[in-house]
Amino acid sequence: MAPATTLPVHRLDVGTYNRMVATGALDGQPVELLDGILVEVSPTSPTHAAAVDRLTRHLSVARRWWLRVRSPLEVPSESVPEPDLALLAGEPSPHRHPTTALLAIEVSVSSHMIDRNVKAPLYARAGVPAYWIVDVPGRAVEAHSEPSPDGYRKCHTYPEGETVPAPLEGIDDLDVRALFAGIDG
Repeated sequence: MAPATTLPVHRLDVGTYNRMVATGALDGQPVELLDGILVEVSPTSPTHAAAVDRLTRHLSVARRWWLRVRSPLEVPSESVPEPDLALLAGEPSPHRHPTTALLAIEVSVSSHMIDRNVKAPLYARAGVPAYWIVDVPGRAVEAHSEPSPDGYRKCHTYPEGETVPAPLEGIDDLDVRALFAGIDG
């Protein structure tokens, strides 16, 4: 990810970023570290929160997996994105952020470009086998699969009226119409 500026940019590594977080220097700052750059994240709108709440409820029945909401993953390329939801194979360490997930989900109201063009390759390089972008304005779910070092090899978009197949055992398929019921794009 190249910054859109001609000014010099100081890139951070994950260690420096984690030390900044530990000191409280970033408290209250809505940022993520993506490709070594601190990137401002969008504020949470009511539609974004509603979609995250519904997805949390949908995924919380999967007792076999560990569900995280808006918690960091340390992934290759000096990045610490905070997916809206992530399912992990087991309980994360209290001493280090996980480096991968079984499923990562980003709810996209205004962050489509970053979710598709920056985060998708990051999650693929981290070996996350399933990555969903919940496109609230488009009322669809993009399901990415088959990660590789160059990104995801497959992407299928499920609009309202379709069902997203569960990426893991113990999770129900996701009814896209039910997910967006009453949520304005």
